[in-house]
Amino acid sequence: MRGGGFGGFGGGGPMATRLTLAIGALSILVALASRMGGGSLLPHLLFTPALAVRGELWQLVTYALFIPLGSGAGIFGFLLSLYFLYAIGGQVEAVLGSRRFLGFFAGVAALAAVLTIPVAYLFGWQFVTHSGVWVSLSALVILFAHHFAHQPIYLFFVLPVQGRQLILLSFGILGLYALLDGPAQVLPEFFGMVAALAFAYGMFRPRRAWLRFRAWRIERELKRRHGRFSVIRGGRGEEKPRRDDEHGPWLH
Repeated sequence: MRGGGFGGFGGGGPMATRLTLAIGALSILVALASRMGGGSLLPHLLFTPALAVRGELWQLVTYALFIPLGSGAGIFGFLLSLYFLYAIGGQVEAVLGSRRFLGFFAGVAALAAVLTIPVAYLFGWQFVTHSGVWVSLSALVILFAHHFAHQPIYLFFVLPVQGRQLILLSFGILGLYALLDGPAQVLPEFFGMVAALAFAYGMFRPRRAWLRFRAWRIERELKRRHGRFSVIRGGRGEEKPRRDDEHGPWLH
């Protein structure tokens, strides 16, 4: 989800704070290097499927570690991205722990890039360049919404929504971007958000996914059997009816 705002929750944890500072500093350094004649560095840090296939595999991770600063107009987006990472990242870190949070941030970006490559080649989008900060941030939003499903979240700092609604809104906003900018631009974000959902429901842990599936089957079976029962007042057969307060209703 590329835009919006949240309110009503605290700041980042230690790893989220360090990552926010590192990405902010790296983004500024890359922008300064580009100004000083190092402009050829930028395309090799962002993710372009054709370049990654040709051997620049580091792009699968580096594209998520800095925010391009092409002009002064990008300062607001730069600051908003850092705020999202600090605030939402801290909440997710509190659930996952620092090491798993960092692994998720980098891993979901790399997985999204890998899944993007065959689709990009299929539709001729292999030369489209992607910046990956919002790939990881969108995935963090999905994970945050799942774990804090009942916590009020303020979209654009005004509109209150809950976690499940936020997941739908995130995919809806991504769909709007796909209509405006083209689906090629949002492919990694889409795969990252889907991967975050799979991670949230334990799909990356086969045993947990199997247990969740069994619990769902058992719950469904209990509901189905419960629907077969009916309550008959009185006794059995032709016996004299008894009062409910004596022997209670018969379950048949």
